[in-house]
Amino acid sequence: MKHLYLFLLLSFFSLQGKAQISDNPLDVLTQKLYENELLSNRFIKNFVFIKTNTFKKKSMIDMDRSLAKFDDNLSYIILHLPYDRKVKDDFLKLQNLWNIYRLKITDYDKENYKSLILKTRKLEKYLKELNKVILEKHPAASANKKSINMAHLVVSNGSTIDKIAAAYVLKYGLNLPDAFDRFEIDKGALHKNLKKLGKFKPIAKDIKPLLADLKTTQESILQLVHKEKYNPKMMHAYDNAYTKKAFKLLGIIIKTIK
Repeated sequence: MKHLYLFLLLSFFSLQGKAQISDNPLDVLTQKLYENELLSNRFIKNFVFIKTNTFKKKSMIDMDRSLAKFDDNLSYIILHLPYDRKVKDDFLKLQNLWNIYRLKITDYDKENYKSLILKTRKLEKYLKELNKVILEKHPAASANKKSINMAHLVVSNGSTIDKIAAAYVLKYGLNLPDAFDRFEIDKGALHKNLKKLGKFKPIAKDIKPLLADLKTTQESILQLVHKEKYNPKMMHAYDNAYTKKAFKLLGIIIKTIK
């Protein structure tokens, strides 16, 4: 995989702008960019469940699938980057961090959780920066701004739920008392984002049941965090259910991009 990345990087920078971002359909590009942003916090979420032996096999399978999906999406994105200094710098920061993160994710132990959390936050930050610049440069972006904004809300909620699940296990399962403080978690935005999604006219009626399911799952997760009894298996079930629904909703919104 490292050799593949090196080849793609060399090919990309040797093209000197010959590949045009306009050659890439906006819906495909948006889906791959936002899938990777949504996946960024799946890694640490799966990692802590693996380390606590909570649905370890399922978490390992999900980890492998998430890593493979991220790799595939990134390889596609590389070939369709708009060539300018800003994109180049953002991509190199992301690629350098990802090369380290990808190899180290299975090697972390309890003493290194703080470092892993910081790297996960950086990964998410670099993804957001790169995604924003790439989408803004696509010629069809302005005509699909509303759909892109709605997709962003889904990604934001999905990432927040994974952060909550990871912090929950780190705090109560592995005795890291300040775990929630180490993540950027905006619980208040969860319900606000769902309300905004419910007002997205092109699909408002179609996604009403899905939004209701997401709201119920969100509330269950937030309630679980405040219960005295530690229940990682229930958190795992809620988080996985939410992720499946979030990916489904993201796919529906992407189809509104033209």
